[in-house]
Amino acid sequence: MSHTPPDNGPLRLLVEQNVQHESGQVLLRSKLRAVSRRMGFSQLTRERMELVCNEMVTNQIKFALGSGLVQVWESRLPRPALDIFAIDYGPGIPDLDRAQRDGYTTANTLGKGLGAIRRLAHESEMYSVPDTGTDQLPWHGAAVWARFYDAESHPVRSTPASYGLCLRAHQDSLFNGDALAVNLNGTRTRWLHVDGLGHGREAAEAVRGVDQVLHIDAPLETLMQNIDRRMTAGGRGAVGLLCEIEHASNTLSFVGVGDMSAYLICNGERRSITFSPGILGHDHRSLRAESLSFPPQALFFTCSDGLRRNWTLRSFPGLWRLHPQLIAFLLAQVTSRGNDDRSLFVIRTAAN
Repeated sequence: MSHTPPDNGPLRLLVEQNVQHESGQVLLRSKLRAVSRRMGFSQLTRERMELVCNEMVTNQIKFALGSGLVQVWESRLPRPALDIFAIDYGPGIPDLDRAQRDGYTTANTLGKGLGAIRRLAHESEMYSVPDTGTDQLPWHGAAVWARFYDAESHPVRSTPASYGLCLRAHQDSLFNGDALAVNLNGTRTRWLHVDGLGHGREAAEAVRGVDQVLHIDAPLETLMQNIDRRMTAGGRGAVGLLCEIEHASNTLSFVGVGDMSAYLICNGERRSITFSPGILGHDHRSLRAESLSFPPQALFFTCSDGLRRNWTLRSFPGLWRLHPQLIAFLLAQVTSRGNDDRSLFVIRTAAN
């Protein structure tokens, strides 16, 4: 399946394909080749992408019992990149650390697959939950994420935070009622996350253009009031939130309205954040920003109601220390409600 939504959002799904046989591997490689050329990657980087994709698919064919799925995403933040995400619902990898060492194999191969992915990609992450024969966890299998930058045109620079996001319309419609926008500078990260009521064209129209407020240097309450006034003009309205991290003080501030989810994960605990009830553009309580400490290595999530909320930290053991982009792709795939647009944003500040 190919996806080419006509938008300029921070992330879009270009290719999604189930992988069960070698014929699927050939087709996926052809699609990846076309996408990477269009995006202007160098020949060397394109070759590395194909090698990484081949390793992912080969592992799925051998071990995933026909449950493999590979996605190719175009990412625009924090800089243009191509993401390859592979997930399966197979037996998982009992010792992932050992499996990433060159020379380890359970299939009479050279045993260089997972280690090669780490060497070839600019960024990568791997995660697995072995099948224990019980239904205590919502997912078991393996997930691998690899990111490639056009490093020649866009040099890779360090940022004060790492983050991940996923944004996908219901039934992969061209109209997505969920919207995410991120604004980065050296000292502050701001993001807007909104969900137009329902899904489809009208929901997408409700949130179109609201991301422009991030270019305004004003307090969060002022920006949210701007969005509220914009939506009062008509339409079905939306729920949403604005968040800001001041990196020098490790302070997180936020203001929100309606049925959005947010979670702070810190010191092995998950804290749920609630927002004022109501609908932007219609009735709601006052818009008042709140602040809390956001220490290095903590995680903060914002999610639309297209994702289920019944997961806990124990649902995905060991996931929370990994890169936020792998976390975002995995949760979007596993916890989707399947009947609405879905989106989430995950951020972690770097250690001092």
